[in-house]
Amino acid sequence: MQIKENILLAPYTTFKLGGPAKYFCVSENQEDALQAFEFAKEKGIKTFVLGGGSNILVSDKGFDGLVIKVSNKGIGVLSEIPPLAPPKIGGEEEGVLLKVASGEVWDDVVKFAVTNGWWGIENLSHIPGSTGAIAVQNVGAYGQEASGVIESVTVFDKETHDVKNFKSSDCGFGYRQSVFNSSEKGKYIIFEIVFKLSKSAKPNLGYRDLKARFVDKNPSLVEIRQAIIEIRNKKFPFPIEAKNGNAGSFFKNPILFGAEYEKLKQAVKNNFGDDKLSELEKKKFTDTTILTAVKIVVNQNPQESVKVPAAFLIELCGLKNLQSGGAAINQNQPLVIINQTGKATAKDVLNLAGQVKQKVLLKTGVELKFEPELIGF
Repeated sequence: MQIKENILLAPYTTFKLGGPAKYFCVSENQEDALQAFEFAKEKGIKTFVLGGGSNILVSDKGFDGLVIKVSNKGIGVLSEIPPLAPPKIGGEEEGVLLKVASGEVWDDVVKFAVTNGWWGIENLSHIPGSTGAIAVQNVGAYGQEASGVIESVTVFDKETHDVKNFKSSDCGFGYRQSVFNSSEKGKYIIFEIVFKLSKSAKPNLGYRDLKARFVDKNPSLVEIRQAIIEIRNKKFPFPIEAKNGNAGSFFKNPILFGAEYEKLKQAVKNNFGDDKLSELEKKKFTDTTILTAVKIVVNQNPQESVKVPAAFLIELCGLKNLQSGGAAINQNQPLVIINQTGKATAKDVLNLAGQVKQKVLLKTGVELKFEPELIGF
């Protein structure tokens, strides 16, 4: 493994911006990871583990440490459920345990599962990035969430150099959250994830666009995946293919509890009128991600919580045409900030995001949270 100096990070991110890493290496296995961390320890420098580069914003100054690009590969069936036996022995549902290296492109994993007739991640189609990030962010979309199918996560401990295995229950999954981006942030490299998928048809069509697409129909896995891809392409500029770089959703959908939501309703009524309040009531929604998020909120009742589309709040405040330098709000999906000119800086992006956050807070009382990780700031 080679450790290089002053490598520009922009080409390794879907935003297509960001300064250089002081040191940079590619890790394909445990030995590479060990060598990388020993190097960082000797130099007394920070490390950052880079996956697909799709959910990060890198500073214009870059990263003053060692960036470790994880590129391990491999997708394989760990075991059948139940093994070598007729379906549903002992009442257990027939399925498969799929072991995936963290460096695999996530959408390739979804395609592999769908092609083999395995249910559980089809609604997570066309999401950019590597597989490791799926566990870090507990990625969710269209009514599915990664934590619902993650069986275990194998990691490399940066400090002890031990390989550890986290059960799903040990991962602290919440809305866009896990121990890997909160309490244990920066401590591990994710090597592998085991997913528990089903061989039984389980269409998850609760999301509005999907429900409308398949009225009175029983879609196949392939049809659901294709529908998700088409829906996402209309709303999101897919970072890997997009002319304008972006990091996917820049803002999280706020989850509001009881009085918080009532305050939002009053603010919308006062500032925008009854028609917009009615629109808010139609657009709010509840799903399984809320129930997961509530687990980490003390004394909150899941039945009193709602998730409000951040895109609706941004559009409501008249911010769809907002720009800052080379950065702009995406017209079709205002959750996304794009590198519109191809020459935007990280400063442009943060300035724009800050304006959105400030104006939404002023008009609605809701504080939007950023989804991408900020690197080198």
